[in-house]
Amino acid sequence: HLAQTYVNSTGDVPRARQAWEGIPDNKIGFSPYGIVISQMISETAYLDVLERRFADALKVWDAVPTNTADARLRQLEARIGIQMLAGQVGAVKSEAEQARALLEARLAERAPQDRSSLSESAWVYVCLGRYDVALRIAREATEATPIEKDAIVGAFFLAGLAQIQAHTGRSEEAVKLLRLLLTMPAGEYISLARLKIDPIWDPIRNDPGFQKLLSESEPETAYK
Repeated sequence: HLAQTYVNSTGDVPRARQAWEGIPDNKIGFSPYGIVISQMISETAYLDVLERRFADALKVWDAVPTNTADARLRQLEARIGIQMLAGQVGAVKSEAEQARALLEARLAERAPQDRSSLSESAWVYVCLGRYDVALRIAREATEATPIEKDAIVGAFFLAGLAQIQAHTGRSEEAVKLLRLLLTMPAGEYISLARLKIDPIWDPIRNDPGFQKLLSESEPETAYK
């Protein structure tokens, strides 16, 4: 979408917001995936996150119908993601437990094909402080969908793994993966402009390797 182009090329969130204008609220920003955290939160609500207007991002989800288990799970996941990025992990423990139960029920029906739900469950385990489980799940989902098999969705999984690594104390691994992603056609979610403003990278923002990455020129994309 044009909105993502504005964010990823120049970090221009106000212009990205304008690109969504005129599109009905129920038709915008909802990805069929939940692999990277902005997909889980929704691309439109994530514009508020990028501007660190976390309360506004939560309000987007207050009005969303939750009359089915899937709808309730989607709301829970979004709220968990937003509050985690706002630094309020302790406030979402109860919601994280609810989401875990719903995800485990879904995975029992759909696994092992439902890699997106696996990635979503990794974030729930991050919120619950179970980092080892979160990392294992994120790696398994990524390995099951390599970029050689699916260049687009495979890149989503790599970006999602880097995000999980950043939130589980694996800063060196996250930076290494980000360097790889910057040389790939992964600009939908990874670019230097976006790395500079996206709260998802706050846990590694002061890491020397991450700071060095931000100071460098955008590497040339290698198409294979």
